[in-house]
Parts: sequence; structure tokens; C-alpha cells
Amino acid sequence: MTPNSKALLRVVTGHGILPRPSWIERILTMFDVRRTRLDLDRLTDDQLRDIGLTREDVEAEMNRPLWDVPAHWRRR
Repeated sequence: MTPNSKALLRVVTGHGILPRPSWIERILTMFDVRRTRLDLDRLTDDQLRDIGLTREDVEAEMNRPLWDVPAHWRRR
């Protein structure tokens, strides 16, 4: 299993999005968030249009801090 697929597995199973109780797990979540944002930044304009986003939306997301995630990600 590649590192990207391991990260995706954590996200799909809820272990990368849902809050984690320990500090190390929170750090892992930040790495997942960063990786996801980088993947989003690598999409072409056509791919972004397919999912209803613009390049400006992606730039705004890329400029957010790692800890700035939706509230439902932080609640248990």
C-alpha cells in the first residue's frame, strides 16, 4: 500500500477527518489536511470545474492554516 493510499484509507474510514483525542493524532490529521489540500491544488481547471470549484477557491483553501478545518472534524 502506498503512502497516499494509506492517507486516503484514513480519510475514507473516518480516521483522517474525525477528531483524534491525542496530540499525535491531531498532528496526523493536520498532515492529512495538508496532503488533501495539495491534491486539490494539483487538479486541472477542467477537473475543478467538474466539482464546482474555481482556482480562486483552491487558492483560498491553500492559504488556510492547517488547524483551520470544519468544526465537525474537531468534535467527537
